[in-house]
Formats: sequence, structure tokens, C-alpha cells
Amino acid sequence: MKMTRAIIVEPRTAGRRKLKEGLEKAGLEVFAEAEWGEEVGRAQVVVLGPSVEEPAKVARKVRARLPGALVLLAREEPGKAPGFADGVLPLPVSAKDLQVRLPELVKLRTLSRGAPARKGRSAGVAEVVRLPSEGLLDPLTQFYAFPHFKDLVFVEVKRSRRYGLPLALALVAFDALPVQVDRGLREQLNGGLALAIRRSLRDTDFPVQYSPDRVLLLLPHTDLAGAQTVARRVCERVARSSLAFDDQVLRPTVSVGLSALAPGRDESFSDMVRQAQRSLDAARAAGGNRVEMLAETAGLEAGS
Repeated sequence: MKMTRAIIVEPRTAGRRKLKEGLEKAGLEVFAEAEWGEEVGRAQVVVLGPSVEEPAKVARKVRARLPGALVLLAREEPGKAPGFADGVLPLPVSAKDLQVRLPELVKLRTLSRGAPARKGRSAGVAEVVRLPSEGLLDPLTQFYAFPHFKDLVFVEVKRSRRYGLPLALALVAFDALPVQVDRGLREQLNGGLALAIRRSLRDTDFPVQYSPDRVLLLLPHTDLAGAQTVARRVCERVARSSLAFDDQVLRPTVSVGLSALAPGRDESFSDMVRQAQRSLDAARAAGGNRVEMLAETAGLEAGS
């Protein structure tokens, strides 16, 4: 199914405008409404804004009117898509992210609808078996899961190397905390980091959940100076935050290691990740809460 038209449902005027701008940048024809009504036209995508009251109820109305449409819930807070939605649209909207995300969500929805139905709680009611979207997205951060996204990363590196285009990577990880980090605290930290990253990235950047404790930022058409600007924004946003945990107020920080394609060097994605990891290790060893670029990767002074 080709995605050409979208409907936005968002009560707030400013929210509708921002959503409309983001979806139009992704190449969609967009119709924005304050509320869902029977007179609303047809579309392949319906986005429910963050101010929509009773979004599950609205989603049911959407599916009754447009059974083939993809229903997305727009929100700032990272997290798994609720059962009534096909996916989450992270805010602020990234056109580049959306162009990749939509086709993958369509594939997942198609697979889930092709799975055998099971009986629901009400007798005789068939319930669609939804396949988990973890193959595409990390369920907490909603960043791309690396095992699924790695082919695109490899292609982007090869393309940049072939045509001499700038490309940078940033590897982001939390610095040590004065408490034991259990699963609950890890989820709080990763959720806050995801929000800080979303607010720091540009429209063309890709956040990837590289491992449980590391986020990889793929920055196409970006040299190290540009990557440093993005990385500093992430560090500064996290450093301004605080987190209540076991009667303590924690002030987490992150370190970022950078690498970039060097002109005339036949570097692979693995080479770039190793360079970024070494830079990250150096940033942590220097005290954390900083961006580091090793001299071998930069052609600039190391550290920042």
C-alpha cells in the first residue's frame, strides 16, 4: 500500500500545524482536523495527536470508517504503541524517520493481519493476532532496533564512501551513577535519554538502539563539526535533567564518542563503530559528560 495521504486529528491548533508541517515534509498530502467526524475524507494514514481525548475510542471510529488505514499515536514520551494503534509517531516529527518508518509499519501490520485469528473475550469475536514490533523498533525508546536496521546503515555508509559524502556516527551512553542500576531505573534512564535525543536530532538523522545501554546516531551528510553540535545538544539536555530514585535525586549525564568517514580512507561501518567506541571510552575516562573525538578520527583536536 502506497502512502500518499494522511489525516491528522488534533484538537490544538498549534499541535495540528506542527504535525501537518512534519508530514508534508515527508511527502504526504495532509488534512488536519480538530476532531474525527464521518465527513472526514479517505487516507492511508491517520495520526491521532497528543491532545486527543480517549484515543482508543477515536481509533475504533477510524477503523470503522477506514479499515485499511494505518493508525499512529503521536506523542513525545517514548514507549510501546498501545494495542489500539499500529505504531507511535515520535514528536517532534522527523520527515526522514517517517519515510523509513511508514513502510515498515505497513509490513508489520500486513503480517499481523495475515496471522491466524484467535477468539476474543466475547464469544464468537475474532481478535487479530498482532506481531510484536520489536523487530523494527525498540519497545521503550521507539528507536530503530539495530538488528533490523543494520542493512540500511551499511548501505548509507557504502553510499557516502562511494560518492565522497560526509557521514558521521555518534555513540551515546550514560556515565556511571552512584547507585546500582536495576531494570526499573534503566528503563527510566533510557526513556529520558530517548526524549533528549529526539529533541536534539535534525530531520535527516537516525537514532538506533545499538545495544541495551548504547544509542547509535547515524548522521548522514554531516562532518565532525556538525556531529559535535548534535552531540553537545544531547549532553546538555541530559545534564539539565534530574531523576527521583529511592529517596535520592539523581542527575544523570552521558558521554558521546564520535567518528566520521575520512576522505580517501576505505572505512567500513565496523571501523567507524570501533572509532566511536574508542572515543566514547576516552570521554568516560576523562570524567564523562562530554563529547570526544579521537585525533585519528577527526583531523581536529580531540575532546570538547
